[in-house]
Amino acid sequence: MKNNVKNLNCNKCGCDEFVSKPNRYDVYQIVEGRLQLIQAPFTEEEIKLYCHECGKELIDAEELVM
Repeated sequence: MKNNVKNLNCNKCGCDEFVSKPNRYDVYQIVEGRLQLIQAPFTEEEIKLYCHECGKELIDAEELVM
């Protein structure tokens, strides 16, 4: 059986944690091949995520969030 889990680590630095756009401070982590919200002090409708280490934007983040 083929594994359908994508490699969601940052393709620039390999980090597995992502933060939302500046001044939101939401923290996401990869759990079982999906992004899981770890902390969310503020809420907004649009989700844009960036690598916690290098800042590279994660494309199609809304489709990957649990």
